[in-house]
Amino acid sequence: MKNLIVTITLLLFSFEAFSSSFTLAFPEAQGFGKYTQGGKGGQIYIVDSLADDAKNPAIGTLRHAIKQKGPRIIVFKVSGFIHLTAPLKIEHDYLTIAGQTSPKGIGVRGYPTVINANQVIIRYVRFRLGTTKVEADALSARNVSDIIIDHCSVSWGIDETASFYNVKRFTFQHSIVSESLNNAGHAKGVHGYGAIWGGSHASFLNNLIINHTSRTPRLNGYRLKPNYPQSEDFVEVINNVIFNWSKKGAYGGENGRFNLTHNFFKQGTSGGPERIFEFFEIKTKENLTKAHISQNYFYAKEKLTKANLSGVKFAKNIVRTEHSSMLSAYALRPADSFSWGVYQPDSAIHAYKKLILNKEVGANRNFFGFFIDSIDQRLLNEVETGQSTFGNGIIDKELDVIESWPSYLAEFNLAQIPEDKNNDGIFDTWSLPNNEQQSSEALIEQYINHLGAF
Repeated sequence: MKNLIVTITLLLFSFEAFSSSFTLAFPEAQGFGKYTQGGKGGQIYIVDSLADDAKNPAIGTLRHAIKQKGPRIIVFKVSGFIHLTAPLKIEHDYLTIAGQTSPKGIGVRGYPTVINANQVIIRYVRFRLGTTKVEADALSARNVSDIIIDHCSVSWGIDETASFYNVKRFTFQHSIVSESLNNAGHAKGVHGYGAIWGGSHASFLNNLIINHTSRTPRLNGYRLKPNYPQSEDFVEVINNVIFNWSKKGAYGGENGRFNLTHNFFKQGTSGGPERIFEFFEIKTKENLTKAHISQNYFYAKEKLTKANLSGVKFAKNIVRTEHSSMLSAYALRPADSFSWGVYQPDSAIHAYKKLILNKEVGANRNFFGFFIDSIDQRLLNEVETGQSTFGNGIIDKELDVIESWPSYLAEFNLAQIPEDKNNDGIFDTWSLPNNEQQSSEALIEQYINHLGAF
Protein backbone atom coordinates (compact mmCIF):
# COMPACT_ATOMS: atom_id res chain seq x y z
CA MET A 1 0.00 0.00 0.00
CA LYS A 2 1.30 3.43 -0.87
CA ASN A 3 2.51 5.37 2.13
CA LEU A 4 0.55 8.44 3.12
CA ILE A 5 2.13 11.28 4.99
CA VAL A 6 1.08 12.99 8.19
CA THR A 7 2.79 16.33 8.50
CA ILE A 8 3.65 17.36 12.05
CA THR A 9 3.82 21.13 11.79
CA LEU A 10 2.68 24.11 13.79
CA LEU A 11 -0.73 25.22 12.60
CA LEU A 12 -1.44 28.89 13.12
CA PHE A 13 -4.88 30.24 12.28
CA SER A 14 -6.87 33.36 12.77
CA PHE A 15 -10.15 34.71 11.47
CA GLU A 16 -10.95 37.31 8.88
CA ALA A 17 -14.68 36.81 9.26
CA PHE A 18 -14.71 38.39 12.71
CA SER A 19 -12.76 41.38 13.99
CA SER A 20 -11.71 42.34 17.49
CA SER A 21 -14.40 45.02 17.50
CA PHE A 22 -17.03 42.32 17.99
CA THR A 23 -18.41 41.86 21.49
CA LEU A 24 -17.21 38.85 23.42
CA ALA A 25 -19.84 36.30 24.42
CA PHE A 26 -18.77 37.09 28.01
CA PRO A 27 -15.54 38.58 29.37
CA GLU A 28 -13.74 35.24 29.83
CA ALA A 29 -14.76 33.75 26.48
CA GLN A 30 -11.87 32.28 24.50
CA GLY A 31 -11.25 30.34 21.33
CA PHE A 32 -12.99 30.50 18.00
CA GLY A 33 -16.46 30.74 19.53
CA LYS A 34 -15.62 33.71 21.71
CA TYR A 35 -17.61 36.21 19.63
CA THR A 36 -20.83 34.21 19.79
CA GLN A 37 -23.68 36.62 20.50
CA GLY A 38 -26.27 34.15 21.74
CA GLY A 39 -29.42 35.86 22.98
CA LYS A 40 -27.88 39.27 23.69
CA GLY A 41 -30.52 41.99 23.75
CA GLY A 42 -33.34 39.51 23.49
CA GLN A 43 -36.39 38.51 25.48
CA ILE A 44 -35.78 37.28 29.04
CA TYR A 45 -37.40 33.95 29.89
CA ILE A 46 -37.59 32.91 33.53
CA VAL A 47 -37.54 29.20 34.37
CA ASP A 48 -39.42 28.73 37.63
CA SER A 49 -40.40 25.07 37.27
CA LEU A 50 -38.49 21.80 37.00
CA ALA A 51 -41.39 20.21 35.12
CA ASP A 52 -41.04 19.00 31.54
CA ASP A 53 -43.76 18.23 29.01
CA ALA A 54 -42.39 17.51 25.55
CA LYS A 55 -45.80 17.68 23.87
CA ASN A 56 -47.17 20.81 25.51
CA PRO A 57 -44.38 22.73 27.29
CA ALA A 58 -45.72 25.03 29.97
CA ILE A 59 -44.66 28.64 30.43
CA GLY A 60 -41.93 28.79 33.04
CA THR A 61 -40.25 25.55 31.96
CA LEU A 62 -36.90 25.23 30.25
CA ARG A 63 -38.35 23.47 27.22
CA HIS A 64 -40.90 26.24 26.66
CA ALA A 65 -38.18 28.91 26.74
CA ILE A 66 -35.92 26.97 24.39
CA LYS A 67 -38.72 26.47 21.85
CA GLN A 68 -39.35 30.21 21.48
CA LYS A 69 -37.97 32.09 18.47
CA GLY A 70 -35.82 35.18 18.32
CA PRO A 71 -33.00 36.30 20.63
CA ARG A 72 -33.66 35.12 24.16
CA ILE A 73 -31.89 34.81 27.49
CA ILE A 74 -32.91 32.05 29.89
CA VAL A 75 -32.45 32.61 33.63
CA PHE A 76 -33.49 30.39 36.52
CA LYS A 77 -35.46 30.80 39.75
CA VAL A 78 -35.28 27.07 40.49
CA SER A 79 -32.53 24.66 41.44
CA GLY A 80 -32.02 20.97 40.82
CA PHE A 81 -32.52 18.69 37.85
CA ILE A 82 -35.13 18.70 35.13
CA HIS A 83 -36.07 15.10 34.34
CA LEU A 84 -36.61 15.33 30.60
CA THR A 85 -39.47 13.43 28.99
CA ALA A 86 -37.93 13.55 25.50
CA PRO A 87 -34.72 14.81 23.86
CA LEU A 88 -34.21 18.53 24.46
CA LYS A 89 -33.51 20.03 21.04
CA ILE A 90 -32.31 23.60 20.62
CA GLU A 91 -33.61 24.48 17.15
CA HIS A 92 -33.91 28.28 17.05
CA ASP A 93 -30.91 30.60 16.78
CA TYR A 94 -29.78 33.30 19.23
CA LEU A 95 -30.04 31.70 22.65
CA THR A 96 -28.26 32.19 25.96
CA ILE A 97 -28.78 29.72 28.80
CA ALA A 98 -27.37 31.24 32.00
CA GLY A 99 -27.22 28.37 34.48
CA GLN A 100 -25.21 30.53 36.88
CA THR A 101 -28.43 32.40 37.74
CA SER A 102 -29.94 29.33 39.44
CA PRO A 103 -29.93 29.67 43.25
CA LYS A 104 -28.16 26.32 43.84
CA GLY A 105 -27.48 25.08 40.30
CA ILE A 106 -29.40 23.55 37.40
CA GLY A 107 -29.16 20.37 35.36
CA VAL A 108 -31.02 18.04 33.02
CA ARG A 109 -31.19 14.25 33.00
CA GLY A 110 -32.94 11.31 31.35
CA TYR A 111 -32.70 12.37 27.69
CA PRO A 112 -30.02 14.01 25.55
CA THR A 113 -29.68 17.71 24.83
CA VAL A 114 -28.93 18.46 21.18
CA ILE A 115 -27.86 21.82 19.74
CA ASN A 116 -29.36 22.18 16.26
CA ALA A 117 -29.15 25.98 16.10
CA ASN A 118 -26.57 28.71 15.56
CA GLN A 119 -25.55 31.47 17.96
CA VAL A 120 -25.88 29.61 21.26
CA ILE A 121 -24.24 30.36 24.62
CA ILE A 122 -24.58 27.78 27.41
CA ARG A 123 -22.96 28.28 30.81
CA TYR A 124 -22.98 26.51 34.17
CA VAL A 125 -25.39 23.68 33.38
CA ARG A 126 -25.14 19.98 34.30
CA PHE A 127 -26.02 17.51 31.57
CA ARG A 128 -26.17 14.07 33.22
CA LEU A 129 -27.91 11.66 30.86
CA GLY A 130 -27.84 8.49 32.95
CA THR A 131 -29.34 5.08 32.30
CA THR A 132 -31.91 5.31 29.52
CA LYS A 133 -33.01 3.40 26.44
CA VAL A 134 -31.70 6.16 24.17
CA GLU A 135 -28.25 5.61 22.63
CA ALA A 136 -27.09 9.20 22.81
CA ASP A 137 -24.62 11.72 24.10
CA ALA A 138 -25.59 13.77 27.12
CA LEU A 139 -24.83 16.93 25.08
CA SER A 140 -24.01 17.23 21.39
CA ALA A 141 -23.85 19.58 18.41
CA ARG A 142 -23.02 19.14 14.74
CA ASN A 143 -23.44 21.14 11.54
CA VAL A 144 -24.01 24.39 13.45
CA SER A 145 -21.97 27.56 13.95
CA ASP A 146 -21.17 30.24 16.52
CA ILE A 147 -21.44 28.24 19.72
CA ILE A 148 -19.72 28.58 23.09
CA ILE A 149 -20.22 26.16 25.97
CA ASP A 150 -18.57 27.19 29.23
CA HIS A 151 -18.36 25.64 32.70
CA CYS A 152 -20.70 22.73 32.09
CA SER A 153 -20.59 19.27 33.66
CA VAL A 154 -21.43 16.56 31.14
CA SER A 155 -21.63 12.93 32.20
CA TRP A 156 -23.10 9.46 31.89
CA GLY A 157 -23.60 9.35 28.12
CA ILE A 158 -24.37 6.07 26.34
CA ASP A 159 -23.00 6.77 22.84
CA GLU A 160 -20.32 9.31 23.59
CA THR A 161 -20.85 11.80 26.40
CA ALA A 162 -20.10 15.15 24.73
CA SER A 163 -19.59 15.24 20.95
CA PHE A 164 -19.23 18.36 18.84
CA TYR A 165 -18.07 18.08 15.24
CA ASN A 166 -18.62 19.55 11.78
CA VAL A 167 -19.20 22.81 13.63
CA LYS A 168 -17.93 26.30 12.79
CA ARG A 169 -16.60 28.98 15.13
CA PHE A 170 -17.03 26.85 18.22
CA THR A 171 -15.65 26.81 21.77
CA PHE A 172 -16.01 24.21 24.51
CA GLN A 173 -14.17 25.45 27.58
CA HIS A 174 -13.75 24.88 31.33
CA SER A 175 -16.10 21.90 31.27
CA ILE A 176 -16.02 18.34 32.56
CA VAL A 177 -16.70 15.32 30.34
CA SER A 178 -16.96 12.33 32.66
CA GLU A 179 -17.93 8.72 33.11
CA SER A 180 -19.52 7.55 29.91
CA LEU A 181 -21.57 4.44 30.65
CA ASN A 182 -19.62 1.47 29.35
CA ASN A 183 -22.03 -1.46 29.32
CA ALA A 184 -25.38 0.32 29.24
CA GLY A 185 -27.27 -1.26 26.38
CA HIS A 186 -25.57 0.27 23.35
CA ALA A 187 -26.17 -1.78 20.20
CA LYS A 188 -22.40 -2.17 19.72
CA GLY A 189 -21.93 -3.52 23.22
CA VAL A 190 -19.45 -1.88 25.59
CA HIS A 191 -19.20 1.74 24.56
CA GLY A 192 -17.76 3.90 27.32
CA TYR A 193 -16.54 6.59 24.95
CA GLY A 194 -15.85 10.18 25.90
CA ALA A 195 -16.16 12.53 22.94
CA ILE A 196 -15.85 13.19 19.22
CA TRP A 197 -14.50 16.67 18.54
CA GLY A 198 -13.89 18.48 15.27
CA GLY A 199 -14.86 21.39 13.09
CA SER A 200 -13.94 24.45 11.11
CA HIS A 201 -12.17 26.62 13.67
CA ALA A 202 -13.23 24.75 16.80
CA SER A 203 -11.58 25.25 20.18
CA PHE A 204 -11.52 22.77 23.07
CA LEU A 205 -9.80 24.52 25.94
CA ASN A 206 -9.30 23.95 29.67
CA ASN A 207 -11.55 20.91 30.02
CA LEU A 208 -11.33 17.78 32.16
CA ILE A 209 -11.91 14.47 30.36
CA ILE A 210 -12.10 11.66 32.89
CA ASN A 211 -13.03 7.98 33.26
CA HIS A 212 -13.74 6.69 29.75
CA THR A 213 -12.59 3.58 27.93
CA SER A 214 -11.69 5.56 24.79
CA ARG A 215 -12.24 8.71 22.71
CA THR A 216 -10.62 11.14 25.10
CA PRO A 217 -11.21 12.67 22.59
CA ARG A 218 -11.60 11.11 19.14
CA LEU A 219 -10.71 13.89 16.71
CA ASN A 220 -13.22 13.72 13.90
CA GLY A 221 -10.93 14.95 11.15
CA TYR A 222 -12.52 15.83 7.84
CA ARG A 223 -15.26 13.24 7.47
CA LEU A 224 -18.97 12.57 8.10
CA LYS A 225 -20.15 15.08 5.48
CA PRO A 226 -18.97 18.46 6.84
CA ASN A 227 -20.57 21.55 5.32
CA TYR A 228 -17.25 23.35 4.73
CA PRO A 229 -14.19 22.66 2.55
CA GLN A 230 -11.27 20.65 3.87
CA SER A 231 -9.07 23.74 3.72
CA GLU A 232 -11.17 25.28 6.51
CA ASP A 233 -10.95 22.32 8.88
CA PHE A 234 -9.03 23.28 12.00
CA VAL A 235 -9.30 22.22 15.64
CA GLU A 236 -7.30 23.26 18.68
CA VAL A 237 -7.21 20.98 21.73
CA ILE A 238 -5.22 22.87 24.33
CA ASN A 239 -4.80 23.01 28.12
CA ASN A 240 -7.06 20.07 28.84
CA VAL A 241 -6.54 17.50 31.59
CA ILE A 242 -7.09 13.92 30.38
CA PHE A 243 -7.30 11.23 33.07
CA ASN A 244 -8.00 7.48 33.25
CA TRP A 245 -8.63 5.93 29.85
CA SER A 246 -8.55 2.17 29.46
CA LYS A 247 -8.09 1.62 25.72
CA LYS A 248 -7.17 3.98 22.88
CA GLY A 249 -7.47 7.33 24.62
CA ALA A 250 -7.10 10.20 22.12
CA TYR A 251 -7.04 9.23 18.45
CA GLY A 252 -8.36 9.89 14.93
CA GLY A 253 -7.77 13.08 12.96
CA GLU A 254 -8.19 11.64 9.46
CA ASN A 255 -7.59 14.39 6.87
CA GLY A 256 -8.10 17.03 9.53
CA ARG A 257 -5.86 19.83 10.75
CA PHE A 258 -5.31 20.28 14.44
CA ASN A 259 -3.11 21.50 17.27
CA LEU A 260 -2.88 19.12 20.24
CA THR A 261 -0.68 21.02 22.67
CA HIS A 262 -0.14 21.90 26.32
CA ASN A 263 -2.45 19.18 27.64
CA PHE A 264 -1.91 17.22 30.85
CA PHE A 265 -2.19 13.43 30.54
CA LYS A 266 -2.41 11.22 33.60
CA GLN A 267 -3.05 7.50 33.60
CA GLY A 268 -5.51 6.20 36.16
CA THR A 269 -6.43 2.82 37.54
CA SER A 270 -8.00 1.39 34.37
CA GLY A 271 -4.66 0.61 32.72
CA GLY A 272 -4.74 2.71 29.56
CA PRO A 273 -1.70 2.78 27.25
CA GLU A 274 1.14 5.29 27.55
CA ARG A 275 0.02 7.25 24.54
CA ILE A 276 -0.70 10.87 23.69
CA PHE A 277 -2.38 10.32 20.33
CA GLU A 278 -3.01 7.62 17.74
CA PHE A 279 -3.50 8.50 14.08
CA PHE A 280 -6.11 6.42 12.33
CA GLU A 281 -5.63 4.89 8.92
CA ILE A 282 -6.47 7.20 6.02
CA LYS A 283 -8.97 5.52 3.70
CA THR A 284 -8.85 8.12 0.93
CA LYS A 285 -6.40 8.33 -1.98
CA GLU A 286 -4.76 11.45 -0.60
CA ASN A 287 -3.80 12.15 2.99
CA LEU A 288 -4.33 15.80 3.91
CA THR A 289 -3.75 15.46 7.64
CA LYS A 290 -1.72 18.21 9.30
CA ALA A 291 -1.08 18.25 13.02
CA HIS A 292 1.05 19.90 15.64
CA ILE A 293 1.59 17.81 18.77
CA SER A 294 3.91 19.28 21.38
CA GLN A 295 4.29 20.68 24.89
CA ASN A 296 1.98 18.03 26.33
CA TYR A 297 2.84 16.80 29.82
CA PHE A 298 2.51 13.10 30.61
CA TYR A 299 2.45 12.59 34.38
CA ALA A 300 5.32 10.46 35.71
CA LYS A 301 6.54 9.73 32.17
CA GLU A 302 9.53 11.97 31.56
CA LYS A 303 10.34 10.51 28.15
CA LEU A 304 6.86 11.20 26.76
CA THR A 305 6.86 14.68 28.23
CA LYS A 306 10.20 15.59 26.68
CA ALA A 307 9.49 13.94 23.32
CA ASN A 308 5.76 13.97 22.68
CA LEU A 309 6.10 12.17 19.37
CA SER A 310 7.38 9.08 21.19
CA GLY A 311 3.83 8.84 22.52
CA VAL A 312 2.22 9.13 19.09
CA LYS A 313 1.17 5.97 17.26
CA PHE A 314 0.93 6.04 13.48
CA ALA A 315 -1.39 3.75 11.53
CA LYS A 316 0.20 1.14 9.26
CA ASN A 317 -0.27 3.10 6.04
CA ILE A 318 1.00 6.39 7.43
CA VAL A 319 4.55 7.66 7.72
CA ARG A 320 5.45 10.97 9.23
CA THR A 321 7.44 13.95 8.11
CA GLU A 322 8.36 16.63 10.60
CA HIS A 323 8.81 20.30 9.85
CA SER A 324 9.92 22.82 12.42
CA SER A 325 9.70 25.85 10.19
CA MET A 326 6.69 27.69 8.84
CA LEU A 327 8.72 27.97 5.63
CA SER A 328 8.47 24.27 4.94
CA ALA A 329 6.62 22.99 1.92
CA TYR A 330 3.85 21.74 4.15
CA ALA A 331 3.34 24.96 6.07
CA LEU A 332 0.21 26.98 5.59
CA ARG A 333 0.40 29.50 2.81
CA PRO A 334 -0.18 33.23 3.47
CA ALA A 335 -3.57 32.92 1.78
CA ASP A 336 -4.61 30.63 4.62
CA SER A 337 -4.06 33.28 7.27
CA PHE A 338 -6.63 35.63 8.74
CA SER A 339 -6.71 38.60 11.08
CA TRP A 340 -6.87 37.24 14.64
CA GLY A 341 -5.07 34.38 16.26
CA VAL A 342 -5.77 31.18 18.09
CA TYR A 343 -5.85 30.66 21.84
CA GLN A 344 -2.60 31.48 23.60
CA PRO A 345 -1.86 28.49 25.85
CA ASP A 346 -0.66 28.20 29.40
CA SER A 347 1.76 25.43 30.23
CA ALA A 348 0.23 22.02 30.84
CA ILE A 349 1.29 22.22 34.50
CA HIS A 350 -0.43 25.57 34.90
CA ALA A 351 -3.57 24.17 33.29
CA TYR A 352 -3.56 21.29 35.77
CA LYS A 353 -3.26 23.65 38.72
CA LYS A 354 -6.01 25.88 37.38
CA LEU A 355 -8.48 23.11 36.61
CA ILE A 356 -7.77 20.53 39.30
CA LEU A 357 -6.19 22.31 42.26
CA ASN A 358 -8.10 25.58 41.86
CA LYS A 359 -11.21 23.71 40.66
CA GLU A 360 -11.90 26.09 37.77
CA VAL A 361 -13.81 23.56 35.72
CA GLY A 362 -17.36 22.26 35.47
CA ALA A 363 -20.64 23.82 36.59
CA ASN A 364 -19.09 25.34 39.68
CA ARG A 365 -21.12 28.51 40.23
CA ASN A 366 -24.66 29.50 41.10
CA PHE A 367 -26.36 32.70 42.23
CA PHE A 368 -24.74 32.51 45.66
CA GLY A 369 -21.24 31.91 44.32
CA PHE A 370 -18.81 29.01 44.09
CA PHE A 371 -20.40 25.57 44.42
CA ILE A 372 -19.21 22.12 43.34
CA ASP A 373 -21.54 19.15 43.64
CA SER A 374 -20.39 15.83 45.07
CA ILE A 375 -19.92 14.23 41.65
CA ASP A 376 -17.52 16.84 40.32
CA GLN A 377 -15.70 17.09 43.65
CA ARG A 378 -15.10 13.34 43.60
CA LEU A 379 -13.77 13.52 40.04
CA LEU A 380 -11.33 16.29 40.94
CA ASN A 381 -10.14 14.24 43.92
CA GLU A 382 -9.57 11.22 41.69
CA VAL A 383 -7.38 13.20 39.31
CA GLU A 384 -5.34 14.63 42.16
CA THR A 385 -4.81 11.30 43.94
CA GLY A 386 -4.62 9.17 40.80
CA GLN A 387 -7.05 6.70 42.38
CA SER A 388 -10.60 5.90 41.32
CA THR A 389 -13.23 5.92 44.05
CA PHE A 390 -15.28 3.12 42.53
CA GLY A 391 -13.47 0.19 40.92
CA ASN A 392 -11.24 1.29 38.06
CA GLY A 393 -13.38 4.36 37.32
CA ILE A 394 -15.13 2.86 34.29
CA ILE A 395 -18.83 2.50 35.15
CA ASP A 396 -21.93 0.93 33.60
CA LYS A 397 -24.63 2.99 35.32
CA GLU A 398 -24.80 6.17 37.36
CA LEU A 399 -25.88 4.19 40.44
CA ASP A 400 -22.35 2.79 40.47
CA VAL A 401 -21.21 6.17 41.77
CA ILE A 402 -24.23 7.73 43.52
CA GLU A 403 -26.36 6.19 46.25
CA SER A 404 -29.56 7.26 44.49
CA TRP A 405 -30.92 10.13 42.45
CA PRO A 406 -32.89 11.52 45.44
CA SER A 407 -29.77 11.57 47.61
CA TYR A 408 -27.82 13.39 44.90
CA LEU A 409 -30.62 15.85 44.15
CA ALA A 410 -30.80 16.79 47.83
CA GLU A 411 -27.58 18.74 47.30
CA PHE A 412 -29.60 21.32 45.36
CA ASN A 413 -32.29 21.88 47.98
CA LEU A 414 -32.73 25.46 49.16
CA ALA A 415 -34.81 26.57 52.12
CA GLN A 416 -35.81 29.89 50.60
CA ILE A 417 -35.57 31.27 47.07
CA PRO A 418 -34.36 34.88 46.78
CA GLU A 419 -36.99 37.47 45.86
CA ASP A 420 -37.50 39.06 42.45
CA LYS A 421 -40.36 41.45 43.17
CA ASN A 422 -40.46 43.10 39.75
CA ASN A 423 -40.10 39.75 37.97
CA ASP A 424 -37.31 40.97 35.71
CA GLY A 425 -35.31 37.76 36.11
CA ILE A 426 -32.78 39.36 38.46
CA PHE A 427 -32.89 38.57 42.16
CA ASP A 428 -33.41 41.71 44.23
CA THR A 429 -30.40 41.17 46.47
CA TRP A 430 -28.28 41.71 43.36
CA SER A 431 -30.36 44.17 41.33
CA LEU A 432 -31.13 46.76 44.00
CA PRO A 433 -27.51 47.69 44.80
CA ASN A 434 -26.43 47.37 41.14
CA ASN A 435 -29.31 49.07 39.33
CA GLU A 436 -28.11 52.55 38.42
CA GLN A 437 -31.02 53.28 36.11
CA GLN A 438 -29.55 51.06 33.44
CA SER A 439 -31.59 49.65 30.62
CA SER A 440 -32.97 46.17 31.24
CA GLU A 441 -30.80 44.92 28.37
CA ALA A 442 -27.61 46.26 29.94
CA LEU A 443 -28.60 45.14 33.43
CA ILE A 444 -29.32 41.50 32.53
CA GLU A 445 -26.00 41.28 30.66
CA GLN A 446 -24.15 42.71 33.64
CA TYR A 447 -26.01 40.32 35.94
CA ILE A 448 -25.21 37.10 34.12
CA ASN A 449 -21.61 38.14 33.47
CA HIS A 450 -21.10 39.02 37.13
CA LEU A 451 -22.49 35.71 38.35
CA GLY A 452 -20.45 33.78 35.78
CA ALA A 453 -17.16 35.62 36.29
CA PHE A 454 -14.04 33.56 36.98
